[in-house]
Amino acid sequence: MKRCHSLVLAAGLVLAVTGCQSSEEGVPTDDRPKVVFEGKPDERFVAVWNSKETAGNAYTIKGDGTYSYKGVVFMQGKKIDNQFEGEWLVNGDRLLFKDKNGNVVPYAYKFEGDTLTLSLTGRLKRDTVLIKAPN
Repeated sequence: MKRCHSLVLAAGLVLAVTGCQSSEEGVPTDDRPKVVFEGKPDERFVAVWNSKETAGNAYTIKGDGTYSYKGVVFMQGKKIDNQFEGEWLVNGDRLLFKDKNGNVVPYAYKFEGDTLTLSLTGRLKRDTVLIKAPN
């Protein structure tokens, strides 16, 4: 089951990064550039961030440019435990997460006190509201 969920997560990251591609004779027609993973860690993000929407879901963002996620997702009416880790950087007004497969997902971000809102842009518009955990 964990392998199935990992595949679903990886597919979601790929869609978030590259979008759906149509092809003719196997040649992709989507000319959008891939997201480049460059920038640097920013101390404002270094913390444990808990999901406002789903209890138990949390990102741990470390100063060394790595992150981990632990939480649950609901798929087809079932609760599935989920964990993954990777790297993160800030580039201008984007927070970039890169998974172990090299998929990069850019988020617009906004700080309001101890609240961090991450926004996916493009076709997959979605906000994720995170609350900074006390030290």
